Amino acid sequence: MTLHWGYWVRYPYASARQDTYVLPQPSTLVGMLVSGLSRALSGLCGLRTPEVVKTGGGYLVPMVKVFLPSIRQVYFRVVEGWGFRVMDITRHFQGPYIRNENLGDVSQWFAVRVTGKVYAPSMSVETAYLVDIDEFGKALSALGCNVDPHIALVAGLLSVTRIGPVEGLVTVNSVRVADVEESSKLMNEPCPYFEVSEEYASKLSGFNEATIARFWDWRSVEFWTDRREPAKTITYVIPLRRSYTDGGLILPFTRCTLLRNVVTRTYLVRVDGHEHTYPKAR
Repeated sequence: MTLHWGYWVRYPYASARQDTYVLPQPSTLVGMLVSGLSRALSGLCGLRTPEVVKTGGGYLVPMVKVFLPSIRQVYFRVVEGWGFRVMDITRHFQGPYIRNENLGDVSQWFAVRVTGKVYAPSMSVETAYLVDIDEFGKALSALGCNVDPHIALVAGLLSVTRIGPVEGLVTVNSVRVADVEESSKLMNEPCPYFEVSEEYASKLSGFNEATIARFWDWRSVEFWTDRREPAKTITYVIPLRRSYTDGGLILPFTRCTLLRNVVTRTYLVRVDGHEHTYPKAR
């Protein structure tokens, strides 16, 4: 997948200062997949599902709730190119923050805000999902969509147009759906970020080739409603030096072969005569 200019994934509940995460969180990638599935299923089986629906005074993302049980792991890696995080001065619509008596004053509709952006033109990245295809098929059936799950998954991935907000346009260069097998192999390729336990992460505090990050708990259904709690997180290893991530610099991730002391078990995937490895959760 190739980024057009980059992306921005702002902090939840941000208002005046809208900073961005340096890398897209797993939750962003789950949303990206489900967004593509929504468009694909519209054409495959005439399914029309809104992105967000109101319920009981709150809201939820219905398609995520349906497909979430079938998604086991989410991976992301930078393959080629580089990027950097900056804080732009941008004009934003601030309607929700205007007093009722001032809504008629057009001059107050927009205001200058500090907005985080990650500029990474033409950066090549890869997202990968470990999906239980049987559970995925059940989710399609629950929606009344009688389509082969492999076809639906490929169509959904090919229908991805953006990462994060609508401005974060991407080009999907290729899509592969393949079986996985457990292995101990490590390929000489940029290693994707992967999930670890908090206990295991504590053992990596002195490892310089990776960053320990705490991402939002994308597996929790509540995260996809108005009841999400920032305190619920999952720990990941990002194969990129901490000094880079802290400074907002993004480079191709550390190669898997250099993480032998960190990664012991992997998922092996064979595609077009090539082998790729994805670390198992520790």
